[in-house]
Amino acid sequence: MSFAAGRAFDRISPIGAAFPRPQAPPARPARLTARLDAKLAEIERAGYRICWLEIGKPELISLFRELGDEAVRLDPDPARDCGWYGRYEVRFTGRDLVWIMLEGEVPGEMSMHVLD
Repeated sequence: MSFAAGRAFDRISPIGAAFPRPQAPPARPARLTARLDAKLAEIERAGYRICWLEIGKPELISLFRELGDEAVRLDPDPARDCGWYGRYEVRFTGRDLVWIMLEGEVPGEMSMHVLD
């Protein structure tokens, strides 16, 4: 007796039908800008307030490669050492990845989401 492989086995076997195969996770967008924009929208839809973004050098370089020179605009006030990604304040950090600092997720405290 031989067994059919793959999905055909799921249709003929009671065990295969009882334990469906896990679905593959949705494809992750290749571009950092797409992932960042989606995460920012998700946080705001949840009702949280995004305070600022901390972005490492490799991620800043990716943003500039994907969106050009205007990806992160410098603040016009020379006393402030920050930039802007759209309407979000950006602070350069020595660590890697994108750190999204927000309020509202934990009452009375700041929290963060990390995006790779």
